[in-house]
Amino acid sequence: MAVDTFDPKQFDPSSAQSLIDEGLVARAVACALAQSEVAAELSLTAEDVGALAPLAVHGGWLDAGQQLPSENLVALIRLFTLGEGQFSGWRAGAKSAVVKLVRVLKQRGEMTPELTSWIKANSDNRFLPHGDLMDRL
Repeated sequence: MAVDTFDPKQFDPSSAQSLIDEGLVARAVACALAQSEVAAELSLTAEDVGALAPLAVHGGWLDAGQQLPSENLVALIRLFTLGEGQFSGWRAGAKSAVVKLVRVLKQRGEMTPELTSWIKANSDNRFLPHGDLMDRL
């Protein structure tokens, strides 16, 4: 009798090993770009809110973010920052997509102090924008 191993991370959307469906990435970018930069409230349909909820904690944003232009990353950061405060299904804590998208911007040298301030001013998630200190050690 053979015994296999079980890795719960293979079913965890916050795991960095899983890839995000390109169609969902495109949908998230379209929703993010449709939002006003000055509005404090998102205008998303209930269908969009439900479809994008798993992306709020998806670990695949590090890879997906590499393929996106910086303006799309900033729009997604704004979308997920505001969405976490407005939609209960988007609560992500330290696993927030914002943390991963900010890392991509930092790798590019394009993370600005203004964006950091905006994230902190528009979120009550104590892990934004940098994530959990223990994950960075």
